[in-house]
Order: sequence, then C-alpha cells, then structure tokens
Amino acid sequence: MPALRDWLKQHSCREVCMESTGKYWIPVFNILETECNVCVANPKYVKGIRGKKTDKKDSIWLCDLHKHGLVPNSFIPPLPIRQIRDLMRYRVKLTNFKSSEKNRIQNSLTVSNIMLSSVVSDTFGKSSMRIINHILKNPKDKDFDVIPMLHGSMKKNAGDITKSINGNLTKPQAEK
Repeated sequence: MPALRDWLKQHSCREVCMESTGKYWIPVFNILETECNVCVANPKYVKGIRGKKTDKKDSIWLCDLHKHGLVPNSFIPPLPIRQIRDLMRYRVKLTNFKSSEKNRIQNSLTVSNIMLSSVVSDTFGKSSMRIINHILKNPKDKDFDVIPMLHGSMKKNAGDITKSINGNLTKPQAEK
C-alpha cells in the first residue's frame, strides 16, 4: 500500500474516493490520510446501476459521482480519537471476558455444591480465592482449616464458610 500512496503522489493525485466495505478500507485510509483528501463513501449512498457489475465499473461510477461532488463523505475521527476508541473497545472486551470467566467459575462451584457465594460478599476476594485455590490444588482434602486463609471480619464466619465448601468438585470441573 505504500506503493499506492507513492504512485498517487507521483501522479499529483490529491483526491481519493473509496467505498467503506467491511474493514478493508481502513488500512488504505490509514496510509493515504496524510497525503490525500480521502473521501470514504457508504456503499448505500453510491450504488451504481444494476446489471453486470464489476469492480472497474463501480470505481468509474464512484469517480464520476465524486468529480461532481455527489458523494457524501463519512465522518472519520482523527487518528488520536480512533486510537483511543480502539483501546476503549479492547478494554470493554477484556472486562466482558473477565466477567464471563467469573460467571463460569461461579457456575462450576455451584454445580459442585460449593456455595461460598452464599456466605461471603465477594467470591473472588482475597480470602475466598485462597479457599478456592486450596480446593483446586487439593480436591480430596475435605477437612482443612479455613481460619488461616481468612482475614479480618471473615474469621467470625469460619463455621458457615466451612459448611459452604462441603461440596464435591470433580476433576473436569476443576480443570475448566
């Protein structure tokens, strides 16, 4: 694509118009945006005549429309805004993934009759995770002392917590 940019520059082409098809237009736009005035058209607004369509005919049609100022340009935010958007979208994706994994773990515990969530406020808190990790590492150890794993005000609920973890975590559930 740098070759395209260089070719356009060599031929003094300052105007570029292209359809925004899927995500295929983005790398081309990224390379050309600093050198050319790039018009990104929504295909909905620049449809050609029906019939035997080809990419060449579509490009000629789009060029004619653009020459006459008939192509509405899509709003493309500046590069810093696009980069922030990408980061925020990725953050949302990671947050959703984390929530999904927590739900999956909670479901495995519930199915195994380990009802830690019914006696602690945060199943994924420090004390709870110590207990869960111990259960995962030692699934056959049913009578372990939870008090050293608890901190602060949770120690007064040690009896209820011990009762809530009296379940049966199977090997497949532990490996999930």
